[in-house]
Amino acid sequence: MKKNNSIPYQNILLTCLVFTMFSCQIELSEENQNQPGNEELLTKDTNMIPEVSLSEKLKPLNSEFDQIGRFLAGLPQQDSNLFSSLSENKVWEAHSKQMEEIWDKAKKKRLNAIGNWEDTTFSKKINDSLPLYYPFSGPDFLHANYFYPNASSYHLVAMEPIKEFPDFQNLSQLEIKKYLSSIRVAMRDVIGKSYFITMHMQDDLRDENNLGVLPLLSVFAIKTGHSILNIKNIKIDSVGELIEHTQKSYALEISITKNGYTSKNITYMKYDLSNKKLMKDSVFSNWVSSIGQKNVFLKAASYLPHYSSFSKARSTILNNTQSIFQDDAGLAIKFVDTTIFSIQLFGDYTKPIKDFADHTFQEGLNEMYARTPKNMRPSLPFSLGYHIVADKIQNHQLLISKSN
Repeated sequence: MKKNNSIPYQNILLTCLVFTMFSCQIELSEENQNQPGNEELLTKDTNMIPEVSLSEKLKPLNSEFDQIGRFLAGLPQQDSNLFSSLSENKVWEAHSKQMEEIWDKAKKKRLNAIGNWEDTTFSKKINDSLPLYYPFSGPDFLHANYFYPNASSYHLVAMEPIKEFPDFQNLSQLEIKKYLSSIRVAMRDVIGKSYFITMHMQDDLRDENNLGVLPLLSVFAIKTGHSILNIKNIKIDSVGELIEHTQKSYALEISITKNGYTSKNITYMKYDLSNKKLMKDSVFSNWVSSIGQKNVFLKAASYLPHYSSFSKARSTILNNTQSIFQDDAGLAIKFVDTTIFSIQLFGDYTKPIKDFADHTFQEGLNEMYARTPKNMRPSLPFSLGYHIVADKIQNHQLLISKSN
């Protein structure tokens, strides 16, 4: 019989399998060498393939909140739902077009410049991942996000009420048209001037038949690239902690995500920050203290922090604070302890606009600007605050804790 010189079939399979496994390990090892953070793997057995653990993508607790936000913001729905049906008409299409025009105008006029300055300059000066406390804010999550996009949480406090969304399914086309129009009207000042005007908010947000803050907070969350995971009513308990409240409340919490895997919260509190309210109970001050180390943003605050009747609010602003970015309508500089905070000036100081009394003019701040060389107080590359229209002379201050 002739001798068979061929290699057995089983040996061929075994050889291929071993070669394939060896090749895969080498490819994985070479790929890992090019990945940042994998340097430690190079010191270990190269035959060991590390486990990869992927976080589970976040799911909304109530998808309707994100659907409403997109509907109000003029953005298309991401799936088929009630609001995708409500979007199939000329009323919503006109609203969507107008919202896009409003947003494009805001980005070109101010928001793009703020975003660039935040990225190249502002974020380098502060710990931008700290929670943000924004008193006298109105529903202005828009500027809070642009100045502090990396904040771990946002805490807004103002006097505008919280109202529930209407039952859109049972609204007529005319009622929906009026509701969408009222959102665009309510945005006119914060988009055009960078701040809400109190008298306009009285008409747009505070009257019984008007919006409240929830629609604008939702629109700003969506338009800044977030998805809304949940919205719930909350309140401060007796020791200053936030707890869920099943009934209509003076506070709400909006959970949002930008990347789908990590979330953060926007807290809005309808609260009177005058001593008349804060002197009566300590729960609000306890809640602000519970935030821990924080950044503070003050803009177009009607000069209220200047007054003795807001001394308690000043304490919540200054305590446990790493930085404060403000215009001259925020803290009067005489209340800032320069042994605790360093002060960087921006722009040129000028007297308060005519809507506010002459006694809000700060002699101390004026002198500080006068003795600071111009090249040490650069102008910001955008307009912000009360002086944007009246005299176009901008002045802002960045207070940074020396304990950093």
